[in-house]
Amino acid sequence: MEVKTYSATTEREAITLAKEDLGDEIMIVEMKRDLPLDPDSDLRHYTVTVALEESDDPVPEAAPLQAIETYTALAARARPSGLEPGSVPPLVSLNEQEIAELFMLRKQMRSLKAGLRAADSAPFEAPFDMCYSLLLESGTPDHLAEDIVVQTVERLAGHDLSDKQVALAAIQGEIAGRFSKYERTPASGQEIVVFVGPSGSGKTSMIVKLAAHRQVYRGRRVAIISTDTYRAGANAGLRSIAKILDAPIIEVRKAEDLPRALTNLSDYDVILVDTPGRSPLVRDALPELQTQLALLNPTDTVVVLSATMGIEELWLFMGLYKSVQPTALAITKLDETSKPGKVIGAADDPHLPLIYLSQGREVPGSLALDPGAAVIRRLPLTIE
Repeated sequence: MEVKTYSATTEREAITLAKEDLGDEIMIVEMKRDLPLDPDSDLRHYTVTVALEESDDPVPEAAPLQAIETYTALAARARPSGLEPGSVPPLVSLNEQEIAELFMLRKQMRSLKAGLRAADSAPFEAPFDMCYSLLLESGTPDHLAEDIVVQTVERLAGHDLSDKQVALAAIQGEIAGRFSKYERTPASGQEIVVFVGPSGSGKTSMIVKLAAHRQVYRGRRVAIISTDTYRAGANAGLRSIAKILDAPIIEVRKAEDLPRALTNLSDYDVILVDTPGRSPLVRDALPELQTQLALLNPTDTVVVLSATMGIEELWLFMGLYKSVQPTALAITKLDETSKPGKVIGAADDPHLPLIYLSQGREVPGSLALDPGAAVIRRLPLTIE
């Protein structure tokens, strides 16, 4: 893949230079604005970094950079005889270039809105102005920080808005209300919960904490299937914990062996499946994952992402994983970020509720079943 950087006085000029050099099939990786060397100058310099996948074959017009086959074709290849197709909807074809451009557009719109807000010297009455600034400093997306304060002020209409503690409590209440209230209702039959996410997201640790937490599965018999065979020694820690928990673990190296593994664990109430830690940006990662899901026919599919990722990357990966029909979101490593507010941005999706959050290595003590409360405790919302 060829990566180049271009600079110009405007974003449009920088992109035009890139397209003139590499063609229209470029993928925008990053765009940033550099301050001029002369502090009195109004001139701004924009730098765009683009990528172009190298290929010896001619690329047809409007062809996607990453061709992803439909789930139906892939599942048919791996499906053992006797397993009927159609348990999972087809995989949606994705175009990396379109995703990257939408990602950059969202970032630019957020920056524009932040600039317009900054142009107003006093956007909110005190002490809400301070709350807004603290939310931004904690990594909360600007449009959400603004909406949180606006909604809080409207809800307090008729009250004394100068009371700092009242303002703070109201802000915290508004934030808590933006997290889905998730109360697990044990299924009557066997549950198959599949965890997906990129390498380093903390899927394996999340599975271990869930299996060990008494309030999650409430005494139900738990077993584990691991299909993560890409990393050497990936399951060593998982096997050790499984022995302590008295939970069997089956390692599956081929997709066609998944039905046999499920049969061997038919006496267990809950089966937690650890999938390969591969970025959804890697070619064939999503189709391979969709094949496994077709054979597992899960009751839940949980996307696991790390709080150490930037908010734009969190949004991008959440969008990519939508193609595997996820039912919930889990965020890990909250203790490793200085910007806990970005979790508010990740939770701002009614179709992908944030149900689990972890903040440390303690098993299972670092697992938070109330993500909203855990994030609020990490936010620097104090008013002097």
